[in-house]
Order: sequence, then structure tokens, then C-alpha cells
Amino acid sequence: MTDTTLIIADNQPLTALALRTWAEKNELVGSIIESPDQQSLEDSLRELSDENVLLIIDVELFDFSDKDELIAFFQTHNQLRKLFIGDHFNEEELFFIAEEMQSNIVLKSVDLEELRIAVSFALKGRYYIQSELLNLLMRKNAAPVKPENEEVHLTPTEKDIVSLIASGKTTKEVAVIRSLSYHTVVTHRKNIFRKLGVSSIHALTIYAIKSGLIDTTEYYI
Repeated sequence: MTDTTLIIADNQPLTALALRTWAEKNELVGSIIESPDQQSLEDSLRELSDENVLLIIDVELFDFSDKDELIAFFQTHNQLRKLFIGDHFNEEELFFIAEEMQSNIVLKSVDLEELRIAVSFALKGRYYIQSELLNLLMRKNAAPVKPENEEVHLTPTEKDIVSLIASGKTTKEVAVIRSLSYHTVVTHRKNIFRKLGVSSIHALTIYAIKSGLIDTTEYYI
């Protein structure tokens, strides 16, 4: 168990109760708060340090007026670890959450073991998308990240870093594993994103899977 506070932002009492009961049973966090609306969420966050909070949120059932308000909220609370949940996501919603929110994503129908993995990744600052949703992202991104006539050349070190990032490792963890400084890994990461023409970890993960640098079995274990 960590000293992290879990905030469940969902206005469906049964969903909130189920998540609370599950989290308490698995002893995943230090304390749990339920926030059925934006005002109660803001009130809770005023009493807490953002970096010590894991937010599980269903934005479809929450009272953000539009995407701009949602973006503004997370720009203000940019240290929050977050996991978006929902009954379903259309392609527009999924890409908005993955690209602009840079958030972990699962469906409410997710297997409990995969939910545990998603929460554990979020608690460690890692990136996680449920397998079913990642497959949808991969189908949408069927085209290569670079034009076919533009070959991508990654060094062995860069390929290794890609596989580590795509498997959910944080920049600090990559630095330790590779015996590199944090700033060196940051530089490698910027170069990798530039070479591949990507701007998000989910796009990098899709590249890693398609390139055989990591497989979906490894990703979800």
C-alpha cells in the first residue's frame, strides 16, 4: 500500500462503490475519496498535493462542459496521476484521451487483473492502455509513423529505450536500467520522437509493437 489518495470521480454511486471496495480489498492506496462532481473534486484537491493523488475519472459522466475545460483542468493539475474509465470510447474520444490527455485508459468492463495492472502502472507514473483499446488505436494507426519512402534509423540504444518506454518504464527507470543519466535519457527520448515523427507515448508504443521491439503479451504482463 502507498500513501497515495485515490479520488474516484464518477457520478454513478454503484461504480464508485465498486471501485472503492475493490481498491480497499487490494490495499492499493492509503485513502479513498469519492467526488461525484467537479466542485467536490476541486475541493478535495485543494486539501491534497497533486503528486500524491491518483484520479480515476469517467469524464462522460462528469460535469466538464467541453474538452477545453477538461484540458484546462489537467493543465492546472498537471502532476495528477490519472486513469480514464468509461463504458465505451469512440475513436474521437479515445484519441483525445491518448493524445491530448496522455492518460491511462480502461473500460469499465476491464478484467479485474488488468485493472490492477493499470492502476499499478498509474501509481508508478507509467503509461497503460487496455489491450482492447490499444488494438483499436493500432488499427486506426495502420499507416507507418513515417512515410514509406522515409526510412527510420534508430541506434541499438534508441531501440532499447523505445522498448523500455513502450513497456511502461518511466524515464527515471530507463535511466537506472540503462545506467544512464536522467538527462541523457531525456535527450534520447526527444531524438526518438523526432526520428519517428510521433508526439505521444501511445504512438511510440504502437511503433514498438509493429516493429517487433515489444509484443502485446509482453506489454500486458
